[in-house]
Amino acid sequence: MFLNKRLLRLSLFQLGLGFSVVVFNGALNRVFIAEEQIPAGMVGWLLSLGLFVAPIRALMGFMSDREKRTFGYRRFPYAWFGTVFVFLALSSAPFSLLLLSKASELNSHVPFPVGFGMSTFIFLLYAVGLHIGQTGYLAMVTDLTPQRERSRAMAYLWVTFIIGQIISAFIVSAWLEDYHPSKLVQVMQTGAVVFFVLAVAAIWGQEKPIELEEDLDDFSSKVWALFEDRRMRWFFATLFIGTLGLTAQDVLLEPYGGQVLGMAVSETARLTAAWGIGMLIAMLIAWRVIPRLESPLPVALAAGLIGMAGFGLISSASLSKQVLPFVLGASIIGVASGLFLISTLAWVVSLADVKTAGLYVGMWGLVQTTAAGLGALGGSNLRDLVIRTTGNVAQSYTTVYVVEMALLAVALILFAFMPRELLAVRTKGRSAFAGLTEIPGS
Repeated sequence: MFLNKRLLRLSLFQLGLGFSVVVFNGALNRVFIAEEQIPAGMVGWLLSLGLFVAPIRALMGFMSDREKRTFGYRRFPYAWFGTVFVFLALSSAPFSLLLLSKASELNSHVPFPVGFGMSTFIFLLYAVGLHIGQTGYLAMVTDLTPQRERSRAMAYLWVTFIIGQIISAFIVSAWLEDYHPSKLVQVMQTGAVVFFVLAVAAIWGQEKPIELEEDLDDFSSKVWALFEDRRMRWFFATLFIGTLGLTAQDVLLEPYGGQVLGMAVSETARLTAAWGIGMLIAMLIAWRVIPRLESPLPVALAAGLIGMAGFGLISSASLSKQVLPFVLGASIIGVASGLFLISTLAWVVSLADVKTAGLYVGMWGLVQTTAAGLGALGGSNLRDLVIRTTGNVAQSYTTVYVVEMALLAVALILFAFMPRELLAVRTKGRSAFAGLTEIPGS
């Protein structure tokens, strides 16, 4: 049985992170766009700040691989400082609402550019903390998990992440039934405390000090060696395009529900739960299916096809003005996102060892986060551009969904034509996807 007390405790980090994501990427962006009438492009800027600091994932992962200065601990310092940064950002997040809310007295005393600049700093702090903390955390989990169980462990950790989102989505929905900015402030402050307590409980005392041989290669040499293998280049290119296609709507689903379908704040808050349920179904499928396959390709292909179907269903909701197809489509996109995330992450961690886990997880996070950030920024600005050009709100959102379907189609083509000799092959008695022995460090 791969589940044990250690993994159960480690999963608390992901559970707490789920609470933070719902506040930052769910309720807050909907309130900014729909209630406060802040341009979606500005909100997309705030939520895409992780894009500009995404390289820190690979750098911090590499540094944790060779960390020797902090009493022999390699992963814990990064997980800890990342946790502190996220907590500080969540605790400060109410100020961004007070600075930008039209109903706030603080807004009338602070010029909008100054308020927006301070909000940018808060969101940037959250992004940096998330990058550092999650990279250190995932590298720690990789170190502590036998290679044959890593794909199952990653699926389980994302199950707890989604459970955290679902639970918090229902809590936020109930709390915001009668919306007022002060209520959202209470939600954000509560989320900060919940995250910090769960994260500390997850990582404290898990790692033991170890000694490694001196590694003289610098960061650029390690990254260059990684990308010298064309299999890795092909994989990361496909990961980038697929993630871009699945995330460009991240900051738009809830505003779409409010502006096009007339849903209330409490109703759109439940969209996170619908999306999360879809993700949870995907994780449970991945938990059972991925370790039995010779390659992650079938799961990744299924993710692309399911995602296209979900976006088609959501687009049809603007024509029928019905909420049900929209909610169902959000759940289907959740399934696609979950399958794509776990199939790619399980592939990466199966290649890592104690000397490379940080770099591998960091590079996966760098590509995935960069694509998600560009998707949020590009999708929100495309929505604003179409509105200015056509004046049609529904069409502006639908255009974004059509572009995402096209990107997923490109990712499917890349997967379908991926040379078979570039795919991992399962050998008897070894973990799935562990056959790429020529990858540096594997």
